[in-house]
Amino acid sequence: MITKLANLVIFKKVNRMPYGTYDDTHQRILASGRKMFLENGFERTNLRNLCADAGVTTGSFYRHFESKEDLFAYFVQPAVDEIRNDFAGAEEPCREAVETGDIRRLWMIMDADRLLDYIYRNFDALKLLLSCADGTPYSSFLNDVVSMETDISLRSLTLAKERGYLSAEIPSEPEMHMLCHAYVSCVFESVLHDLSREDMEKYIHTIVKFFTAGSYRVLGL
Repeated sequence: MITKLANLVIFKKVNRMPYGTYDDTHQRILASGRKMFLENGFERTNLRNLCADAGVTTGSFYRHFESKEDLFAYFVQPAVDEIRNDFAGAEEPCREAVETGDIRRLWMIMDADRLLDYIYRNFDALKLLLSCADGTPYSSFLNDVVSMETDISLRSLTLAKERGYLSAEIPSEPEMHMLCHAYVSCVFESVLHDLSREDMEKYIHTIVKFFTAGSYRVLGL
């Protein structure tokens, strides 16, 4: 009897994580990460819960991403890089507009349609950056964009003043920062309010017209 018991194989039910190819696992992690970051924000998203939702072990997660921070960066870094590149690329067109005396063209370099395309192409990433990034290096995204807008605006207007194309007083740095903050915040409100593409198009065009007219008035253009 003892011999028979010793030879018995006792099967115990084990809950196993679903498995698949590397790409399948990667996509499940991405889907769960996007969902949980959007629902809970970065700080309140628990890595173990994320892995459970994706049906993977934490060990499997670390074969795809170095950390929770790394996964968050995967979603948002392309949108950050794109807007930084847009500002860098606007330097020369802004200088050319000023050098030719076409000051009003400064407000057409990043026009409403271009803004709309950027926002809708990066909608989820922007939502993460604007409302879910506390606890990450991306929490200053809005202020970073405002600073870039402020810097390029002041440099362009200062050059226009030096070239004699602008007679009005240029706003001070604090004033320009507040004006740019109001503009950028209004533009990104379209993301926070989950506007449809159609409604966003109307909203962005209205915002751009409003702030452009105000800028012309302040600068005497």
